[in-house]
Amino acid sequence: MPLNSWGECNNDLAIDLVYQFHDVHNQGGGIYRKKALLERALELCPTMPEAHNNLASLLEDEKAYSEAISHYKLALQYRPHFPQAWYGLGETYYKQGQFVLSLEAHLQACLDDEDSKKRVIALLDEQSYAVTEAGEIINKESLLALYDPERRQVMNQLLSDCGLRGVGRVMPVHTFRNFHFNIGKADLQPGSDEQLDELAATFNSISDKLVQIQGYTDIQSFKGVSKQESDQLNVQLSQNRAATIAAALAKRGVRNLKTEGHGYRQPLVQGNNPATWAKNRRVEIQVR
Repeated sequence: MPLNSWGECNNDLAIDLVYQFHDVHNQGGGIYRKKALLERALELCPTMPEAHNNLASLLEDEKAYSEAISHYKLALQYRPHFPQAWYGLGETYYKQGQFVLSLEAHLQACLDDEDSKKRVIALLDEQSYAVTEAGEIINKESLLALYDPERRQVMNQLLSDCGLRGVGRVMPVHTFRNFHFNIGKADLQPGSDEQLDELAATFNSISDKLVQIQGYTDIQSFKGVSKQESDQLNVQLSQNRAATIAAALAKRGVRNLKTEGHGYRQPLVQGNNPATWAKNRRVEIQVR
């Protein structure tokens, strides 16, 4: 392991405990013994990146994701260029479904870690980092990684540095399929407050922004009217739904809101069945 894995720690016993951890780990020892060695090492030397990283990995395996993230971040605080810790952090975020943060972390290791590069390519190819599905919530921390211009600029620079110019750029737009409306109506069904709160907290912390909210419907027609009238009603419905989201954000203090409705003219997937309807009904929010 690199010498700077110890950070500023000069405690011989703490260093010896980490070596003991590696011996126990290589021999297939139990997790409680391994955790005890690392926790004791950190009691003696709290600034040791190697110990934080290894403890985080154990916690990740136990699905104690919040604790794992804390220790990965401490490892990176004491050793910012630590590809293994960036990889571990990215994978922990991925397992939590926090795909924007996973992308951000893996980009930090992209030059040094081939697995991180593969994860970056997959996230960009699938666009999963830019979609929140029904029943999910994307939190403020993830939204800031996407919408904050400085953080997004860093990610795109890392993409370029990693030689991944051809896979696309991280854009300040996110698709929300977790806003549910009554059929043919623009009023939100219960369960949207948490996501609206996270969005408002994000936008209220970013200055000089225009929040553009775009509504989309599926291809289902309104009954009892002509196709042309149905098309117009779908456009108006999507506009009204976008306006509903804008009004909810305005009540939470968000300013500089713009809305637009597209009906079903820009479907993400083709077809006329319940599966495609669910994919194409959405709200997209972009920051300019």
